[in-house]
Amino acid sequence: MSIISKSSLSGIFTAVLLLTACGESIPPDHRAPVTLPLYTGGNAANGALIYKEACGQCHQLNAGLNKKGPQLMNIYGAPAAELEDYTYSDGLKSSGWIWDAKTLDPYIADAEKAMLDSKMLSNPMPDAKERADVIAYLSTLRAAAPLVEDEAK
Repeated sequence: MSIISKSSLSGIFTAVLLLTACGESIPPDHRAPVTLPLYTGGNAANGALIYKEACGQCHQLNAGLNKKGPQLMNIYGAPAAELEDYTYSDGLKSSGWIWDAKTLDPYIADAEKAMLDSKMLSNPMPDAKERADVIAYLSTLRAAAPLVEDEAK
């Protein structure tokens, strides 16, 4: 077989492999729906504003769209470090934490103090009312698993 034929054959093989993968869609990783009731110890509307300013630059709210930190949709009541598409610290992975007001409050207050090897490098949030507002907002972030359509259809 000539070099040109081998090259052409290799290109065709690569194109076939790429085209066969087009019909497959890997759904973004997501958390199960929230089962805990809304957290009422804070003001969720104010928490949304604080979240946008203090958390939004590192966290998204859409499954599959992690930034420096993992996406936070359905975080309230979820086990810590459960998304497969984000790399968590070893400490968070082995913590056994469930994200509720009891665990979120100290973590938001000072993540590095609450979890020695925390990857969250945010400024501490010493104001308990602001933390309660953020937790109230996080408890409202509820969405069903994202739908992924097969592109081949």
